[in-house]
Amino acid sequence: MNKNIAIVGSINVDLTTYLDRWPQRGETIKTRETKIGTGGKGANQCCAVAKLGGAVTMIGAIGDDGFGRDCEQTLKQNGAHTAIIVKEDHSTGMAFIDVGPEGDNIIRITAGANGALNVDDIKAQANQIQQAAVLLFQNEVAVETSVEAARLARQTGALSIMDPAPAANPPWDKDTLNAFDIITPNGGEAGAILGRQLESLSDAALAAKDLASLCRVGSIVTMGHLGVAWYLDGIAGQMDCPKVNAIDTVAAGDCFNGAFAFAVSDGMPYAQAIHFASHAASLSTTRRGAVGSLPTLSEVREFIAQEVDFST
Repeated sequence: MNKNIAIVGSINVDLTTYLDRWPQRGETIKTRETKIGTGGKGANQCCAVAKLGGAVTMIGAIGDDGFGRDCEQTLKQNGAHTAIIVKEDHSTGMAFIDVGPEGDNIIRITAGANGALNVDDIKAQANQIQQAAVLLFQNEVAVETSVEAARLARQTGALSIMDPAPAANPPWDKDTLNAFDIITPNGGEAGAILGRQLESLSDAALAAKDLASLCRVGSIVTMGHLGVAWYLDGIAGQMDCPKVNAIDTVAAGDCFNGAFAFAVSDGMPYAQAIHFASHAASLSTTRRGAVGSLPTLSEVREFIAQEVDFST
C-alpha cells in the first residue's frame, strides 16, 4: 500500500510574540516572550505528518539565505524529505505572529520565495508528486501552482486535499476548488465561499453539504473549539472538539490537515481519520509554537485513550 504524502506549499520563518494583553491602537506594550522558528502552513503540515511517522516530502521554495537553510534543516530533522527550490531573487517567506493571553492569534505574512513557486517548478517535481498517494495544499502559494500539482496527482489516482487558508480575496470559484478532491476550510473560509456567516456546528454541517454540492468535492469544515463537520462520499457527520486547555492555536489547522492526510494514507476511513486529526489538533493547542507544538503518534494515541477511559 502506497502511504507516501507530498506537501506543496509554503515555508516561512516565524517570529512569534506572546502578549499578556492586546494593545490598543497606537499603544506600545512590552511582550512576554518572542521566539523564532520554522513555520508556514506547508512546512507545518509537513512536520505534522513527519512527527506522526508518515513518509512525507515537502515541495516548496526558500530564499538563498540563512532563514531558508534553517527551515530546510528543521524539516529534515523532523523526518521529512525535501524537494526545495531556492529562489535567489527572493528572501525566505516570513510570518509575524502575535499570540494573545487566551491563545488566539493575529498573523501577518510576507510571501517571499513562496510567491515565486510556479507551475514550471511543479512540472520539474512531477516524479515526486506522482509517487504520492495523498497530496496536501494550502493557500500560501499561487493557486495555479497548486492546481497544476493536483492535476498531476489525478493522473495517478492520488487524493488531493486543499486547505483554502488563508481565505482568498475574492473567494475562489467552484471550478478552482473542483481541482481538488477534498477541501478543508474553517468556518470563516467556508462562509466566504458560500456568502454567509457560520456560527455553530449545525451551520458547519449544512455548509459542508452545500460546499460538496456546489464544488463537486468532499468537504470538511472546521470550527475551532466547537468541533468539525463533514460531507464526504455522500455521508455527513460532525463531532465536538476534544476538551483541552488551549494556550496557543498557531498551527492547529495545519496539524489537523497533516494528521488527516496521515490517517487517510494509513487506511483509516474518513470519519475515523477526522476523529484522529481532531485529537491531534486539539493536543497541539496545549503547547506553544508551530512545529514545536505538533504531537507524535504515541502522544495522539495516548490522548485518545485517556478520553475513552474517562468516558467509560
